[in-house]
Amino acid sequence: MRILITIAITISSLFYLYFLLTVILVNHYRQPVKTYVKRERPYQLFIVIPVLNEELIIGRTIERLSAELAKLPKSIHAQIIAVDDDSKDQSLRKLAESQSPYLQILHRAGNRRLGKGAVLNTAVDYVKTTLAANTDPKTSIIGVLDADAFMTAHDLTQVVAHFEAEPKMAMLQTGVLINNQQNWLTKMQNFEFMGINNATQQLRNQLGAGIASGNGQFVRLQLAQQNPWGNSLLEDLEFTLRTWLLGGRTVFDHHLVVEQEAVTQLHPFFRQRVRWCQGAVQCMHYLPALWRSKQLNYFQKIDTSFWILMPITGCIIPITSVITLIILVSRSLTNWHVGWHHLAIITIVAITLLVCLLLANILQRNYASIQRKVPLLSAFWQGLSFQAYLLIVGMTPYVAIYRQLHGRTDWTKTHHGTGGTPVAVRSRLKRSF
Repeated sequence: MRILITIAITISSLFYLYFLLTVILVNHYRQPVKTYVKRERPYQLFIVIPVLNEELIIGRTIERLSAELAKLPKSIHAQIIAVDDDSKDQSLRKLAESQSPYLQILHRAGNRRLGKGAVLNTAVDYVKTTLAANTDPKTSIIGVLDADAFMTAHDLTQVVAHFEAEPKMAMLQTGVLINNQQNWLTKMQNFEFMGINNATQQLRNQLGAGIASGNGQFVRLQLAQQNPWGNSLLEDLEFTLRTWLLGGRTVFDHHLVVEQEAVTQLHPFFRQRVRWCQGAVQCMHYLPALWRSKQLNYFQKIDTSFWILMPITGCIIPITSVITLIILVSRSLTNWHVGWHHLAIITIVAITLLVCLLLANILQRNYASIQRKVPLLSAFWQGLSFQAYLLIVGMTPYVAIYRQLHGRTDWTKTHHGTGGTPVAVRSRLKRSF
């Protein structure tokens, strides 16, 4: 028993030391805000929006994005490709009613719920054979936005200008900002995306390469042709790994953001995170190729391995942490005047408060990069609350591993607007599938 206790304490201590080191590193590395000027060279921008039962929001999303596309410089020719994945609600009708001059609509009949990757590949196949058939695939950019997403004309222009300025860049990922911070759960998702995730991506940019996050992901058409999206439940991570293996350069631009809805209720939120976690499990088979590849540096290999293996380590760490905490508290209560256990508890509390302060500073810093502000006290309180949020997320690996072992790989869609063969359905489409 003593050996098991020692192992539990050791594993828990090593994990939290790694976590503390990560927080310190992401707090230390800060990428400067860099702006780009869009020059006269013509570029094509195709914004692809997967649509599956989005009748509540898709009309407004198209309307808002179209208003921003009208503000783009003349050197950017933009279109929206909405791909309806055989929705069972009125999404297709809402799209057909849109008066946007930028909108193209594809309909995938006989939906077999193949996931987001299949939808994106449908759009790419259509673009490369029709809209961009006679253009340079290096100057044609595919942007992936969710049905609840919004980006300003300024940020979209910066995306294209960034591609123009860096011809070797194959993929760009923007930051993510939550626009419906109406309760604790939605605020915590914003803290996660705009705080630690954003800063971690900046660290990756500094020491390795950025990782796609799906919404707000932009790639050259050339890359999308060479590297189709897969059917993993975490298609953005899989796409990134395959891009790296092809030698493509991936970048995270933290001063550009895509706004999106957060999940407002606990149950659908948990299902979403289980899907993401299970998607990481499905990407584990790429690890041997990543470690053999000469395209990646050691930071990329270690960081990516840690992240992909987190569903497994995530099943171990909570158990060892609970055991460690119970032992420390029980021994501290029974031997308060002797031993080091109470001192260890005080140290853990002090480190936790320090981490919360560092996370608050990170959130403030990232907000400043997009010309927005958040008070320090509010950021610090969110950092404290984030620890409870992590407890909820920490339960997802058990469900994800269970689903994967039982072959349950069905796509669980994130619902927005709440708390087959593609066919053209509008006259502006010149081709049927």
